[in-house]
Amino acid sequence: MQTFIQRPLNRRSFLKGLGLSVGASALSGPMFVWGQEGVTIGAVIPLTGSLASFGPRFEVAARLAIEQVNAAGGIPGLGIVQLAVRDSGTNPDVGVASATELVNTVGIQALFGAAASGVTIPITSVTVPAGVFQISPSATSPALSGLQDNDLVFRTAPPDSLQGIVLADLAFNKQGYRTIAIIARNDAYGAGLADSLKANFEALGGAVSNVSLYDPNTADYSAEISAASAGNPEAISLITFEEGEALISQMVAAGVTNFDLFVDGNKNQDLVTRLVAAVGADALEGIVGTAPALANTAAGAAYEAAYRQRLNESPFVFTPHSYDALAVTCLAIARAKEYKGSAIAANIRAVANTPGTEYTFGQLGEALAAAAAGEDINYVGVSGAVEFNAQGDPFGPVGTWHVAGGLIVDDQTVDCGFAEDGSAFCAELD
Repeated sequence: MQTFIQRPLNRRSFLKGLGLSVGASALSGPMFVWGQEGVTIGAVIPLTGSLASFGPRFEVAARLAIEQVNAAGGIPGLGIVQLAVRDSGTNPDVGVASATELVNTVGIQALFGAAASGVTIPITSVTVPAGVFQISPSATSPALSGLQDNDLVFRTAPPDSLQGIVLADLAFNKQGYRTIAIIARNDAYGAGLADSLKANFEALGGAVSNVSLYDPNTADYSAEISAASAGNPEAISLITFEEGEALISQMVAAGVTNFDLFVDGNKNQDLVTRLVAAVGADALEGIVGTAPALANTAAGAAYEAAYRQRLNESPFVFTPHSYDALAVTCLAIARAKEYKGSAIAANIRAVANTPGTEYTFGQLGEALAAAAAGEDINYVGVSGAVEFNAQGDPFGPVGTWHVAGGLIVDDQTVDCGFAEDGSAFCAELD
């Protein structure tokens, strides 16, 4: 097991961590300026809003991949890679406006982001008609799988159709629950993961007494708390972002303390630390959850060391997937021999899926040369296999975690993927 200690991270501390002044433009434009030569990839990530602690960390991981690409001379035949970052605000309107500016003004052909599914999906209304390739490191809603996207939208985080399997297994077989309720955000992410948990928990023989979906902009959760508590379920699963602090505080104030079964959206040490201060460590002790995980491989360990060197913390949730998203995008551009959205999409499986020569963290230079030479390569990511199915969904490990002494502690990682018929599967927890 490994204890995660994560510090609050905002724009100021991020810039300081990169050795830049607070007035620098690292969060609003390219990190490298090399004239007209090269490739500019857009990024729409949360620097404000309910996922503001995620965005700067995603950028650290993305830039780590870009720096390794540029250290090898950039993309063969195309040059140095730059990253143009815009804020999503964790808001669909802000995200769409940022993506529109990147597509129409900057002229990007590849977009990294967004973080939330509820922002990522609206952004596809900009990227898909423009023929722009889009890849998210953390949009996990099953709704992405069915998008009519001309095969332009991909993700490196496994969808919640996989996380729901592991979460249900954790609830039913590990925690021993037979009845649960669910309180979740009423958006593509929250509703999608709630549906997946409910279906998989009931398939195991459990009962879900209530699913309450709340407006992410609400400040009063009394109706959802009352509905979820009715019938005295053994546990109430919470599928939240930062607003989970207010929800849990109101639950404790109402005497409802049987919350458990957290997820990736609330696997956030900053959030847990605030909750401990608000409601006490005892209320959080032993809480369990799931989240897409860092691969338990030598490449995963090498990535962890590199990330820790930048931010002095263990990899934040979805930062391995951020690194992989930029790495596989650059490899697909190299194989396509042009920076064009449809060409990137047409080549992404050829650089990520088996068969092919395997390349991983620390080998991007060799992988770029092989991809540019038209060789069949198999990029093995720090987040897992990064094998894309027909819907642009990857295979990938999902991990379990718990809270002990106010700290998030990782437990077990299980492999997940898709069968030939498209059905999802995950290994059982030990």
